[in-house]
Amino acid sequence: MDEDRREFQRKLSNSLARYAKTYPSVDRRLAEIADSNDPYVVQFMDDVVAAGRRQEVSRRKWFADRFGLTEKEALVAMHLAAGGSVTGYAEHHGVSEQTVRTQLKAVFAKTGVNRQSALAGLLLSAQLPDRDGLE
Repeated sequence: MDEDRREFQRKLSNSLARYAKTYPSVDRRLAEIADSNDPYVVQFMDDVVAAGRRQEVSRRKWFADRFGLTEKEALVAMHLAAGGSVTGYAEHHGVSEQTVRTQLKAVFAKTGVNRQSALAGLLLSAQLPDRDGLE
C-alpha cells in the first residue's frame, strides 16, 4: 500500500509539474494548499512550487539573454505576457506605475514589438531549451 501511494504521488507530481509549467501562475495557488498538516501533501507542494519557480527563472533568464533585457525588464515582460497589468506589477513589487511603464518601453525597444499582446505572443512563441528540471 505504501509503495502504491508513493507511485501515485510520483505520477501526480509529474502531472501537476507539467501543468505548472504550462500555467506558471498556478504555483502560487498550489502553495496555499501546502498549509495542510499532511506531510506528504506539504512535501509534494514544496516540490511542485520549487519546480515552477525553477522553470520561471530559467524562462526569464533565457528571455533576458535573448533580447538583452535587464532582470527587471524581463520580470515586467513576463508578468504582462502572462496577463498581468502595469498596476498589478507596480503594486506587487512596490514600484510606481511610471517605473513599470519606463521598463516596458525599454522592453518594447529591445524586442521590436510595441503592444503588450505582441509581447505576449513573442514570449509564448519563443522556442525555449528544455531545461526545466521538472522530470
